[in-house]
Amino acid sequence: MIITLINPPALVARYNYSTLSHPPLGLACIASFLEQQDHNVHINDAIGQAIDRFVAYEPAPGFFVQGLSFESIISRIPSRSRIIGFSCLFTHAWPLVRELIAAVRRAFPHAYLVAGGEHATAMADICLAQSPLDLCIMGEGEETMAGVVQAVEEGLPLDSVPGVAFLDRTTGRIIETRRRPRIRNLSRLPRPAWHRVSPHVYRIYEGAATGPTMPMIGSRGCPFKCRFCAAPNMWGHCWKKREPADIVDEMEDYAKRFGTREFQFFDISPFLSKPWTRALCQEIIDRGLKVAWQAPAGVRAEVIDQQMAALLVASGHTRIQFALESGSPAVRKAMNKKIDIHRFEAGLTAGLSSGMKVCVLFIIGYPGEALSDVRMTFRSIRRLAIKGVHEIAVSTFLPLPGTAIFDELRKKGQLAINDDYCLKMADATALTHATSWNPLFSNRQLLLLKWLGILQFYGLSFLLHPSRGFRTLRNLVRGVQESKTDRAIAEIRQKLALHRAGKDRRP
Repeated sequence: MIITLINPPALVARYNYSTLSHPPLGLACIASFLEQQDHNVHINDAIGQAIDRFVAYEPAPGFFVQGLSFESIISRIPSRSRIIGFSCLFTHAWPLVRELIAAVRRAFPHAYLVAGGEHATAMADICLAQSPLDLCIMGEGEETMAGVVQAVEEGLPLDSVPGVAFLDRTTGRIIETRRRPRIRNLSRLPRPAWHRVSPHVYRIYEGAATGPTMPMIGSRGCPFKCRFCAAPNMWGHCWKKREPADIVDEMEDYAKRFGTREFQFFDISPFLSKPWTRALCQEIIDRGLKVAWQAPAGVRAEVIDQQMAALLVASGHTRIQFALESGSPAVRKAMNKKIDIHRFEAGLTAGLSSGMKVCVLFIIGYPGEALSDVRMTFRSIRRLAIKGVHEIAVSTFLPLPGTAIFDELRKKGQLAINDDYCLKMADATALTHATSWNPLFSNRQLLLLKWLGILQFYGLSFLLHPSRGFRTLRNLVRGVQESKTDRAIAEIRQKLALHRAGKDRRP
């Protein structure tokens, strides 16, 4: 049986700095798992095969489509493909992915069309109702996709496969089977099928990329229950980790095979176990692996102490992000963001004293947040600048599907699930506009508050540490990425160039 997995073109927001395109790690993991079972698997990476092709997205003027045209994608699908899978990660890209699914259905009327990823998991009902998909994979994909392949091969009913949702064409009802248990031993999974993809054509990651970069996974899942986070809906609350030696084997392999110098871990909750983190750092050090690595999603500051920070730096982990989210205890409580602020401060101090470049993440505009809460966040931002923190990121709140706050707002009738809503899910890091889901702030007020937070931090930081401002300017001129700010500037410059060109750019 021939199985084709498609990484759709990216829908790139013109006026923000984080609608990024990453190598399709999830598809590469699923492909290798299926190949291990002797299936014939192809990956059609529509972004990587035309990384420099950007076309204006006509239904939404503020967006570009990055990657191959639909016609080129379809022409590269093997004609005998029995199952065609789509990566469906981001809510803002759903209108584009939906169009692609419809186009593929017209070309392959008898193939099984499958979608998986965070958006497909959280909004399976919408995906199945609005497109000709046959089913959505719910959550972790490797074993469920293998189950789907087996069901198709053997003619078994779809409701025999745990972890899927599908539309009963007879009754019109969405049927969701019981969730499949999580994979317990991640180290038994085969390496991602990078022989099916060209990962090094991707140049801008979530964190700064200082050289040839590869994505990695060291753990899956998150035990915390932040009300704005969709990760538990996708991966569950059980944190599963790989063996440190297995992780470093993979890093060593990529360093030798691809010349990789930087590794970005896509873990949702890295470093939850101190013994595991120590063992991982020590394994890198003992092997003499001279690489840089980071976890851009953010680290629990409570895990970091002086000894741990020193070990991280010695192993090449010199950039770290802490997610405080708000300076207001009341807002953090509403978010269910469980932080011991004293331990947070201790972890922050340990990171700075070890020589790490430290970034702290904030969200503003959370439902129920008042102006007095925002002022508390501003005070925290100023204290961080004085303390010597290198960067902050201020995002506006978004009610992502699969989160507790999304369900709450939807029940209250404050969310209309349509294409306009989907496109707004790219607004968190927009520079020219904001969407407020908090009745206390208008869109314009929220954007102003966001900029006030950013300008307070960087104005004070550059005043107290002038060399940082000069270094940022130098990196801008040289096109070098040493920080999240440098990475954001690189993406903004790329989009401004596209906007000025006003036409397609082709590889």
